[in-house]
Formats: sequence, C-alpha cells, structure tokens
Amino acid sequence: METDLKFEFKVDLKPAHYKSYRCRMAKISNEPKLRQYLVLAYQIQETLAEGKAKDLGQIAEWLGMTYTRLKRITNLLLLCPKIQEEILLINTDKILQITERKIRDITKEIDWEKQIEAWNKLLQ
Repeated sequence: METDLKFEFKVDLKPAHYKSYRCRMAKISNEPKLRQYLVLAYQIQETLAEGKAKDLGQIAEWLGMTYTRLKRITNLLLLCPKIQEEILLINTDKILQITERKIRDITKEIDWEKQIEAWNKLLQ
C-alpha cells in the first residue's frame, strides 16, 4: 500500500549563539577577582536566604569548593558598605592587584572606620 502523501513543516529555528556565551564568560573573567568573589558572596547569601540550600557546606559541594574557601569569600560581606561599593564600581589598576587574601584582615575588623583606613592604605 503506497501513498503519495507528503508532509511539509515550517519551523522557525533560531541559530545557536555559542559565541555569545563565550563572550559573556570572557567579560566575566575580565572583572577583578575580588569583584567576582563579592558578587558570588551576595549570590550565596541570597541562595541561603531563599532556602534553596540548607547550608554553606551544600553550596560548597555544588561549586566544588571547600567550606573554608567559601567561608572566606562570604566574609567579604562583613566589609563596610563603602568598601563594597568601591570594589563593585571602581575601575582602576589598583583593584586588579588586590586579592581576597590581602583583605582578610580587614574583614576581621569590626570597626568600619578602621576598615576604611586599612582599605585606603591598601589602595595607595
């Protein structure tokens, strides 16, 4: 039983934009590491607040990082708002040279005025 039925379909396929993903990742990797870590700390805080993860250990497992490393990154949230704003918005060569390790002592300081003094010394 032969039939001469012919089916035609019009499908509007959009091309895959692999380049856009690569470009986006290139833009992210061009950001200073300190800025990337601060943004990650805020994303972790939001994930925990929304109840999407039970604790920091679970997020560390998801990211393939140690709990200690992730804790150090989330400690960036202890910086005073002025320093966080500068990390997020300043575009100088100095910010590229500042690592998370260099500001660990600043995150341990409770007094925001002393944090700002230490931060300004670091920027000099």
